[in-house]
Amino acid sequence: MTTAAELMALAESRAIKRFIAVAGVNTDYWFYPAQVAKPDSAANIVLAHGYRGTHKGLESFAGGLSKFNIYSPDLPGFGTSTPLEGTHNLENYVLWLKGFLDAIKIENPVLIGHSFGTLLVSACEAKYGVSQALVCINPVAGGVTKGLSRFLLQIVKGFYWVAHILPLPLGMRMLKTWLLVDSMSAYTTKSKDKALRKWIKGQHKKYFNSFANSDVVWESYIASVSHTLHPFVNSLKKPILLVAADLDEVTPVSSVIEISQSMPNAQVHVIKNCGHLVHYEAADETVAVMSRFIGGLN
Repeated sequence: MTTAAELMALAESRAIKRFIAVAGVNTDYWFYPAQVAKPDSAANIVLAHGYRGTHKGLESFAGGLSKFNIYSPDLPGFGTSTPLEGTHNLENYVLWLKGFLDAIKIENPVLIGHSFGTLLVSACEAKYGVSQALVCINPVAGGVTKGLSRFLLQIVKGFYWVAHILPLPLGMRMLKTWLLVDSMSAYTTKSKDKALRKWIKGQHKKYFNSFANSDVVWESYIASVSHTLHPFVNSLKKPILLVAADLDEVTPVSSVIEISQSMPNAQVHVIKNCGHLVHYEAADETVAVMSRFIGGLN
């Protein structure tokens, strides 16, 4: 089995950093050219990372999907991309993504999103019909959050709100506290492998705090928890792969299966003994499933 760290190293070896201006946003993205005889003929894939992530979070996918051309931006306000000029809501992120696709001049890519990124790619496809197919990893399919998860959701929301209204230096200090970052790592990581858990915590320490300001964190958090895939289902006619995890605290598998039944061309793959960090805990399996799905499109 190839680990996420090993796949990320493979991606880094062929990564080309690029820059493009999209609707007032200085967008940094990484291009990973296909490692095939005719890369210009390979399928194009665009990755959309999740909330408080950067392109690094999905670099294991870029490493594993080596037969395809991969474009992986830092979403506005995260990583090294500048914030949106307006509110960081889903509608404005969708407008940015459409502008990004137009700017890099690729047609009918496969759009792959993780968590909040699944909302972004689904909403963009529903509105503009820009993709050949969709892959939604840990999709935000709804469902009722219960017990400890519901309690923690309210705690995090209150914490982010307080950080948002405080003076910027103090708010930023709150948002970047090691306690918050380590708690989120512990909550979302389900593996019992101590070495893997330590590595994931290290990844979050490096990249989870890479955001522009407290407004970005608050506004995009509200966007991430205020929407599900449901409003877009009837408009998603193209092939779609939904990769769920049986221990995911954000979206139960039952909700993913239920929403898939309203999509005419949906496939569901459930990863066992895994939570919301599929790209870290089960990257190899996920890459294999995505490769089969994308390879079968033509």
